[in-house]
Amino acid sequence: MPPEDRGGILRTALDSAPDVARLLSPYTALFADGDSAGSRLAFSCLSAAATFPGARREQTADLGALSTILFGVDDITDNVAGEWTDRDVTALFRRLSSVLAGARIEAGPGARPMDQALHAWQTWCDRFRGYGAAAAYAPLLAEQLELTGAAMAQERVWATGGEPWPTYEEYLPNATVTFLYHTWWLAALGICGPSPADASVWESVGQVTELGAACLRLANDVRTFQRERSEGKPNAVLILERAGLRTEAAVEQVSAHIRELNADFTRALTGLPAGLEWVADGQRRCVFFSGGWYMARDTHAYTVRDLAADADAHRG
Repeated sequence: MPPEDRGGILRTALDSAPDVARLLSPYTALFADGDSAGSRLAFSCLSAAATFPGARREQTADLGALSTILFGVDDITDNVAGEWTDRDVTALFRRLSSVLAGARIEAGPGARPMDQALHAWQTWCDRFRGYGAAAAYAPLLAEQLELTGAAMAQERVWATGGEPWPTYEEYLPNATVTFLYHTWWLAALGICGPSPADASVWESVGQVTELGAACLRLANDVRTFQRERSEGKPNAVLILERAGLRTEAAVEQVSAHIRELNADFTRALTGLPAGLEWVADGQRRCVFFSGGWYMARDTHAYTVRDLAADADAHRG
C-alpha cells in the first residue's frame, strides 16, 4: 500500500474488525476468532481498507466480512472444513444464490460448517441490501455465484480423481472464477458504488476484472502449492510440474506469467470509461496489495493483535 496511506488504512481496518467479529461470532465451527492464527479476519479487513481507503467504516466492515465468509466457503469446497462432494459444492452455491435473491433459512445454524456458512451469508446479505446500489448488482452477483459453484465443483472433481487434471491453459480460466475476485467485486460495486447504480458498469469492467482475478489466482498458487500438493488439488505450479518442469522452473514460469498479466492489467485500467476512475483505483490497489501479500506470506497467522500492533507502529 502507498506509504502515505498506510497509517490510515491500518486504522480503518482495525476499527472495522470488531464489527466483522460480531457478525461472525455465532459461527465458530467455520470462522476462527480474530486472534487465532487460523483466522483470515484481520487480513480481510486490511485488504478491504487497502482497496477503498476512503470508504466508511461500515463499508470496510461489510467488505471485510464478505472476504472472511468467502474464505470459509472456500475451506468447505477444498474439504478443509468437512468432507464434501462436487454435488454438495454445487448445491451450496445454489443456496447462496437463492439467499441473496431473498430466500430465507429458517432452521438454526447448527454445528455443520456448511450450515454456518449459509447463516453467515444470510446475515451479510441483509446488510448488503441496505446499500442503495446493491439492488442493481444483486442479480448479477447471484448469477456469478452459480458460475462459481460450477467452477468450484469442477475443481473438486479434478482433486478427487473424477477426471484427469487439466492442462495449464484449461486450468486458469476455471481457477480465475474460483478465486472469487469476480464475486467480491460485484459486491463491492453495490457497497461502494454510486446510487442510482448502472449495472452495465459490470460489463465495462469485465476485462479488467478477469485480468485482476488471474493475477491474484496465480500469485496465490505460488504461495500455496506446497500445501495443495498434500491436498491433491490442482494448482498452476503443480500442473507444470506434472508436465515435466522442475519445481523451481515451474514457479519461475508462473511468476513470469504473473508479471505479464500485471502489465496487461495496468494497461487495461487506463481504458476504463470516464466515471469509473474509482473502480480503476480500487482494482489497482486490490491487485497490488493482495498480490504482494500472497507473494510474501499466507493470509493465515495475521491476527487482529498483529493488525493493532501495525496500526500503533504507524500512528502519527
